[in-house]
Amino acid sequence: MVKKYFKALLFDWRKKRAIKKAKKDAKLYGKKFLVLVFKGKPIVVSMQGIKQMIRAKRFSKDFTPDVACKLAIYIAYPKQ
Repeated sequence: MVKKYFKALLFDWRKKRAIKKAKKDAKLYGKKFLVLVFKGKPIVVSMQGIKQMIRAKRFSKDFTPDVACKLAIYIAYPKQ
């Protein structure tokens, strides 16, 4: 039980840190950034990076940018 608590606490801390990074990067680069869970850890990926990975066949055929947006924990939009 304690192990699950610490795992959840660590995941929440990583998620908060990833969301801050996504917000900062979206503001700095003017691109849309997604926070996705990859192998149990939240990661920050730009929408442009997702599209490049799809073209490089790093995902299955059915994976599209729309699916990535639906799976995202958080989406950071650039300020206009």
